[in-house]
Amino acid sequence: MNLDPVSQRMETGKDIDVHDFKGPGVALAMYNIDSGRGDEDIPVVEPNQPIIIDNEEVERNINNDNVDEQMPNEEGIGLDFLMRDPGLRKQIETYDSDEKDLIRRSYIDFGPYQPKLDNYPYSGSEKHPRRFQKSWEVPQIHTFFQQLIFVVNVVTSSSKRHDELQATQLAEIEHLVEIEGLETGKGLNQIGTLQRPGDTRWSSHYKSISSLLRMYCATRLVLANIASEGTTYAQRGDALNGFKLLMSFEFVFNIHVVKEIMAITDGLCQALQLKTQDIVNAMHLVCTTKTLLQTLRNDGWESLLHNVKVFCEKNGVTVPDMDSPYVDVLKSIRQQSRQKDNVTMEHHYRVDIFMAAIDRQLQELNARFSERATELLILSAALNPRDGYKSFNIEHICKLARDFYPIDFTEHEKDHLSYELQHYWLDIPIHPVLKNLTTLGDLCQGLVTTEKIKDYPLVSRLIRLVLTLPASTATTERAFSAMKIVKTNLRSKMEDDFLKDYLIVYIEKEIAETLSEDAIIDAFYMMKERRAQLK
Repeated sequence: MNLDPVSQRMETGKDIDVHDFKGPGVALAMYNIDSGRGDEDIPVVEPNQPIIIDNEEVERNINNDNVDEQMPNEEGIGLDFLMRDPGLRKQIETYDSDEKDLIRRSYIDFGPYQPKLDNYPYSGSEKHPRRFQKSWEVPQIHTFFQQLIFVVNVVTSSSKRHDELQATQLAEIEHLVEIEGLETGKGLNQIGTLQRPGDTRWSSHYKSISSLLRMYCATRLVLANIASEGTTYAQRGDALNGFKLLMSFEFVFNIHVVKEIMAITDGLCQALQLKTQDIVNAMHLVCTTKTLLQTLRNDGWESLLHNVKVFCEKNGVTVPDMDSPYVDVLKSIRQQSRQKDNVTMEHHYRVDIFMAAIDRQLQELNARFSERATELLILSAALNPRDGYKSFNIEHICKLARDFYPIDFTEHEKDHLSYELQHYWLDIPIHPVLKNLTTLGDLCQGLVTTEKIKDYPLVSRLIRLVLTLPASTATTERAFSAMKIVKTNLRSKMEDDFLKDYLIVYIEKEIAETLSEDAIIDAFYMMKERRAQLK
């Protein structure tokens, strides 16, 4: 007599795999037995009473790939009607006890659920609304930089390959000059090498990309020679892998995308590392950078794709059909069969890489310069003396002192500031020394040299407060670099006060050079009586 799985286990005492049969009730019973739960929790099953299970219906529901996002069927489980959205679906604990395991297994088979939305709804209070943001990370760009470092290391790993790269460049330049394919002149057509990118060196990634594009043909020829004539299999294998990367369309496309983005952001990177950069200039650079990036996102796709195709045709790189479907290798066969809309090659390169990379940069700028920081920058710009004090605004300056520096000004000073600014506006813009200034730093120095600081102490104090805003981290980075040089292993017991004084002299070398030895000795003797005679 054929017994059901539970009856067979009770008769024979052997374990039966739960996956050998279908049925939520049986699965729950087997789970209770195997997990050691008490008999009171196990459904009572008579040995000669088989459980009636509609295996065809359960199997049809489990294998159904076309899962619609509708509410569950109230009369049964209805696996083809399970709600995928975690915020809308029923909790598993609300189902019957003999259905929970099947529901749980079904959701596991479905995999993680991620809604495809462009704009997520707001939550929280009306004053401080919050909204979930899509992931801005671009895996293709991260992979590209790893590939870039790999290619540069393979080509420049030895002096022999470096010499071969330069010899190949020389031969290429001579050939182009002969056929009049290059413009000749002083300082043109210089022979260089590939530059390695570094996370601690400003603009090193942009220079590395530019050097590879400039020496693309020479680099590809060197990799081909190493792949065919390398001394070891490891050298030949690495060179062959690098050669395939250079000949792939996605690598060529990514290097052009990153070059366009970094060409726009490089000016901001260079400016932020300046030691004397003030906050007002930083605001203008951030605004122009964001505007150029948005323009590139909206209007730069056609020109970029055209440049990439021209580059590929010139160097023999195969260009795929942009209207053909794109196959994502990360997705399983089941997920691809469930996908309704086929993504084209153009959509992948334009949306998933080009727009995503630009959006990542814009999101980073927006995160670093939040609404509060942007308001501070806008209000600070009212003090800027550029263009004959064109941006001067008394209301903005008073709001700057009232909202951002409430501790630095008393209530009386806040009220008196507006009247002082009125005198300031009628005097400073026409002053022969102060009317043609361009930066806040020059204005602060000018107020001191002309002794106008005595007439406008509140305005001068506010300008100094704005100048102390950290527009960049370059000064801090230089201080830590100097600390590594000053406090060595032999000076590990140096006290903090002495270290501070030592670093000030070491970092501010320009000020230290103006101090004479006699002045230092005189100051040393004035501190207290000394028995030692230094002069």
